[in-house]
Amino acid sequence: MKFSVTLEAIALQTRHILDEMKLHGHDIRSIYISGGQAKNIHLIQLLADVCQIPVILPNNYEASVVLGAAMLGRFGHEVSQEKASDNWEGFASQEEVDLESGKLGGKLWDIMVEMTQAGKIVPPAASPGDLKLLDAKYKIFRETIETQKRWRAIMEDAAR
Repeated sequence: MKFSVTLEAIALQTRHILDEMKLHGHDIRSIYISGGQAKNIHLIQLLADVCQIPVILPNNYEASVVLGAAMLGRFGHEVSQEKASDNWEGFASQEEVDLESGKLGGKLWDIMVEMTQAGKIVPPAASPGDLKLLDAKYKIFRETIETQKRWRAIMEDAAR
């Protein structure tokens, strides 16, 4: 029982994060899961059902974190090779870092696409009745967040 409740809490919190990101203009169409949690098919299906988007599992979940490190290593190597040929001396400001990051984001994405093998897609599969129950749980979850904020304000006022 506690295990199932924990998985539901993770899924509800994930939906909250996705909802907030969407509210701020992000277009999220899937969730990519890596590492040991990708072995937990109950969590994966619950995430797909609660968030109502597909969850993508890596081809090899055990190696996915190491593969990510390898991608970043390749990215760093390629960027440093390009910069070395330009006699680059570093960044003078955070603005320069931000500008360069915007230029290089596509390069990192290309490396990720090239080095990632197709995995398994877990689509949402909740029945209409289950989906209604999950939506009710999410509504209650969101209400508890607002309650927590009110209680925190009460306690902060009392501590002054």
